Amino acid sequence: MTLRRVESEDARFRSQWTHGGLDPAPEAECDEIVRLAATICGTPVGFLTLLDERQQWFRVSDGFKLEETPREVAFCAYTIRQTELFVVQDALIDIRFSTNPLVAAEPSIRFFAGMPLHTAEGQPVGTLCVMDIVPRMLSVEQEGALQVLGRQASARLELRMQRRQLEEALKEKEKAIASLNASEELFRAFMNASPFLSYIKDAAGRLLFYNKSFAKRFGVGEYTWLGRTDERLWSPNLSRSARSHDLEVMAGGRMVETEERIRGADGTSSTWRSFKFPCHDSAGNVMLAGVAVDVTEEVARKSELERYHLELEGANEKLRKLAVTDVLTGLKNRRAFEERLVTEFSMARRRRRELAVLLLDVDNFKQINDRYGHAAGDDVLQKLGMLLRTTVRLPDLPARYGGEEFIVLLPESGEEGALGLARRLMERVAEEQWNNERMTVSIGMAAMNESLVNGLQLVALADEALYAAKRAGKNRAMLHGGVEISG
Repeated sequence: MTLRRVESEDARFRSQWTHGGLDPAPEAECDEIVRLAATICGTPVGFLTLLDERQQWFRVSDGFKLEETPREVAFCAYTIRQTELFVVQDALIDIRFSTNPLVAAEPSIRFFAGMPLHTAEGQPVGTLCVMDIVPRMLSVEQEGALQVLGRQASARLELRMQRRQLEEALKEKEKAIASLNASEELFRAFMNASPFLSYIKDAAGRLLFYNKSFAKRFGVGEYTWLGRTDERLWSPNLSRSARSHDLEVMAGGRMVETEERIRGADGTSSTWRSFKFPCHDSAGNVMLAGVAVDVTEEVARKSELERYHLELEGANEKLRKLAVTDVLTGLKNRRAFEERLVTEFSMARRRRRELAVLLLDVDNFKQINDRYGHAAGDDVLQKLGMLLRTTVRLPDLPARYGGEEFIVLLPESGEEGALGLARRLMERVAEEQWNNERMTVSIGMAAMNESLVNGLQLVALADEALYAAKRAGKNRAMLHGGVEISG
């Protein structure tokens, strides 16, 4: 066997054989083989080793106290490269081993014979060896016996490995069966505790399962109807209709919702909302599953609720608009803004999306009211509301926040989007034809960051930026902790 072949030894087998993949039992099982090998060859020492890429591991040893040695000094590293018996009659005169520390020092090996051990796949993993501290030769019969014992050791270890794997597979199977039984018990407990009717039929229409609610509704035992078909349970017309619908659902491959009138054990009729859908068993056979909920009272109230709904719809719409709309500007009011802010902030945090707020204040608004009256001030606010509505994006929410303050919520928009909107607004304000005198605005902006825990903190950051813009001379937009835009 070439060195390249040895270096490509299967790592999985080496790991299993040398690092505990086999339990301690193989040592006892192979001990007799090791002793017999030493006896037949007339040597004081016999041992069985397993090798990985770096170490030699003494799994079974008779008369030898080493537990492991580096692979580069191990005689077995040469043995494992062979396909048959490897013999060193006198290591002291063999140029491969004369300077080996195992020869030059303790245990002073002079004679060595080893048979490579292989897995069933032919991967070399260890050796069965004998050695002596004096030179010697083996007879043809001794060499043959050592070869036979080596093959027996390989076979015994391989059988032990296979049995270990089989035991592990059986344990996994037992776990799977226990898990399956637990899952089935959980499924039945859930179905029987549920308030809805549930059932499963096979492709021929036979009932394979139904829950307690189903049994109670029809006044039967929990297992009485198992294996029965629609023809044995219902009238001819009803059974044909039910069977035809079941086949359509299984052929369609999707869930179908229907409302059905069902006559119970007491003779009363009720309306049930039924959901039927195809499913498959472990063998891939198609089945029909169904659940049904009693909606008799819901149907009885349906027409009454529809009438009430029509009457209330108009009134509620008016109330909703009044509750969330600023009458003067037609924009959403502070309440509406803060409700939307809670939703958008939560969504932005959960989905890691951008969110920004732009807070706008009319510069010197009090002077407009004082000089020209409140009507002139209202006109300014109305025009500014119009500018906001016609400048923001469709997803943005402009609102009157209070007095001469306006606010804009920008979903899925960060600092760059806020700065862009601020520039457009300042341009629109500068271009607008105001009735009395030129108007300017100051704008503060803030964008979402990981330190914020609620939307009001985002508004507070924008407010800080707004006051910074005011202090800097007004007629400008400032990003919290960053960029400034002058009018």
